[in-house]
Amino acid sequence: MTNAKNATPESQRPRAYELNHYPWHLGKVPPTVKVGGEEKPHPAWRSAIFVVHGMGTQVITETAATLRSGFEDVIESLLAWERKEGIETPLAALGAIPPPLIAEGYWANYEDLKATFPEDWADLDGRKRNFFAALWRTRLLSPTRTFFWLLRQQARLLNPRVIWEVGLFAWFLYIPLQVVSLAALLITLLRWRKILSRVLADVRLYVAPEGITERAIVQRIDYRVGSEFLRMLGLDWEFRPLPSKKQRKLKKKPLNFERVIWVAHSLGTVISFNVLSDLFAKAEELSASGDAKQRRGVEKFQKALRRFVTIGSPLDKIAYLFGERTLRPWPSPDRQKLVSGGETIAGQGERSPREWWINFYHVLDPVSGPLTSPLICGQKPPLNLHIGFWALPGLAHVAYWRDSLTLRFVLSRVYGRTFLQDKEYKPQSALGIKVIAAIGYIVWAALIMTLAFAAVVLLPRYIIQMIS
Repeated sequence: MTNAKNATPESQRPRAYELNHYPWHLGKVPPTVKVGGEEKPHPAWRSAIFVVHGMGTQVITETAATLRSGFEDVIESLLAWERKEGIETPLAALGAIPPPLIAEGYWANYEDLKATFPEDWADLDGRKRNFFAALWRTRLLSPTRTFFWLLRQQARLLNPRVIWEVGLFAWFLYIPLQVVSLAALLITLLRWRKILSRVLADVRLYVAPEGITERAIVQRIDYRVGSEFLRMLGLDWEFRPLPSKKQRKLKKKPLNFERVIWVAHSLGTVISFNVLSDLFAKAEELSASGDAKQRRGVEKFQKALRRFVTIGSPLDKIAYLFGERTLRPWPSPDRQKLVSGGETIAGQGERSPREWWINFYHVLDPVSGPLTSPLICGQKPPLNLHIGFWALPGLAHVAYWRDSLTLRFVLSRVYGRTFLQDKEYKPQSALGIKVIAAIGYIVWAALIMTLAFAAVVLLPRYIIQMIS
């Protein structure tokens, strides 16, 4: 039981008949909130999160629900920090902070012809539908196609220039890693073919599409993600207002947001990078040649996109391995000319760089890392933040959904400083980064050497047993 003396607004239980005490979804959020004695529009009606998932057998709303669940785990620690610092923001004073609306840029059902190309599906007769559905399955869901593609990528990394570019110490890790990777691929092909066709195939398709059909599908993935983001603002791809029937609605009223944080995970960060490139390019074009409605749409887009948050991102690796064959770099102007989002870092003055692109990574996540490649960052890398060290190698790739640093950062910034605050997060010092990297290197070295030994000694016996 909560001690009444130490009770906080969020821990006090309401009476059973106070049914609307908790604004657990947007329909229960009041239209206004008091700020300095003055009624102002509630930020939950104006602010939202757009999330793009990574590879794998995702289902729609799964990623959004995972993010929302993480928010519910950290909200009380955020409020406790405010009380400790003597800060009383309008939402904290209510004691029941409404969760932000989380919209999803869903793309994982690309193998569904009807869902991905609805206009074309409507124009095809039954026989053509069957033909193209079969073609897509052949192109997209073949485990052997993905297996041999991954082998080719592994062979590419045997080029001697890799030693020079990645460094000698990384090369020592790389040699046994090839044994482990090959063994893992063989076992996956023999026992878990769906991992190749339903998970790793996502990477093969998006980063290196082959043939006109695959390239058309990848373009449509980008189009769908961009459309869902623009829909949050009530805009179409021409930056004109969406027709009423296509807009987001709540209780039959249009629901357009003025402040959106874009969150992307894993392969979703690569998709998001390309989609943002296209949105920036289109906005730049319409700023110069669009009509009055389009220019207003561009201004709305630039003001609404407050932050870009990447978690577990392989963007640096994709830039190194595939370059502009996979990535469409952002337009040349400084990115602060492309958006009006972010806020200046507290205590550093209005002339300081805005905190707009933030990248969370973990040294035990083999996919992620700090983002520094000039191809993706230009002259200014994002704010690279390493999350808490304790996570199992490999499983660190999904640890972001439970990491308090990541979740509090996003949650505290979706509504803005006026309504909710949290501590500032700064990158680790150069020494701290070296210590973290050294520990990570030791852990990976021990793990990979053990796996390599097991692959060399035990794998042949396993394969013989499988065959016999």
